[in-house]
Amino acid sequence: MRGRGGCYKHTFYGIESHRCMEATPSLACANKCVFCWRHHSNPVGTEWKWKMDDAETILRGALDYHYNMIKEFRGVPGVLPEKHREALAAKHCALSLVGEPIMYPEINKFCRLLHSKGISTFLVTNAQFPDAIRAMDPVTQLYVSVDASTKESLKKIDRPLFKDFWDRFIDSLKALSEK
Repeated sequence: MRGRGGCYKHTFYGIESHRCMEATPSLACANKCVFCWRHHSNPVGTEWKWKMDDAETILRGALDYHYNMIKEFRGVPGVLPEKHREALAAKHCALSLVGEPIMYPEINKFCRLLHSKGISTFLVTNAQFPDAIRAMDPVTQLYVSVDASTKESLKKIDRPLFKDFWDRFIDSLKALSEK
């Protein structure tokens, strides 16, 4: 909102970083990556087995939280009033932050809700759910975290729960090529 800099989505895709919010539809993940900043306090598993909020509730909460956070920047030295006003209307949503978003059972509905509000979607996946990738409705941008180039190093770095993690990873890449 200072009119300078931006995140990788600005650098690579030209999006307005000050109009991008982050959302976490799933705290769960099927990996226990050594670099994860969550300190493994969130649930891990290979399938969804937790209570969940519906897509509308998550979206409403994410937008409310985002706008309340943006409002706190009003009048902060260096924040441009024009950028602050623009930030009060989210245009983009990064679905990453915490957990594996593609595990969330209503991920397609959640993305459709975002799109219906004119909000683009940037979804990051760890490539352990190839069937979910195949079942994904179109998103604005679908990223795969490629944390290693070999089966051995991926096992050491991502510490996946799936025994067939490498096959899932390769199958996920194939699924992406079919989209």
